[in-house]
Amino acid sequence: MVKEIKAYVREIMLEQVISELAHIEGIPGIAVVHLQEYGHVQDGGLERVKMAKLEVDVPESLARTVVDAIVASGRTGDGHPGDGKVFISDLRDAIRISDGHRNEAAVQISPESGSSNE
Repeated sequence: MVKEIKAYVREIMLEQVISELAHIEGIPGIAVVHLQEYGHVQDGGLERVKMAKLEVDVPESLARTVVDAIVASGRTGDGHPGDGKVFISDLRDAIRISDGHRNEAAVQISPESGSSNE
């Protein structure tokens, strides 16, 4: 089974999160999108916050390690509202375009190139 992990983290924590993920063997790559989000504040209004969305597709065996690393490295100090969220989904199917490998084989690092970002 392949897991899709989407994480929304404060932009100021992005490099720290990516650095932590880089230490996990077997992550084929990380997609990053910079966002301007609006979050609720204590007075009931909305405040603009710079966030980043990370997407990582990994074999099920790596999912907990990846999520734990994101949560630990994405938290500001003791944790604050607005630090972000992590969502984990099951992918029904995954296909690597370059060689047609499917499911877990599609998200593992390709031995030919050393990367799955082909």
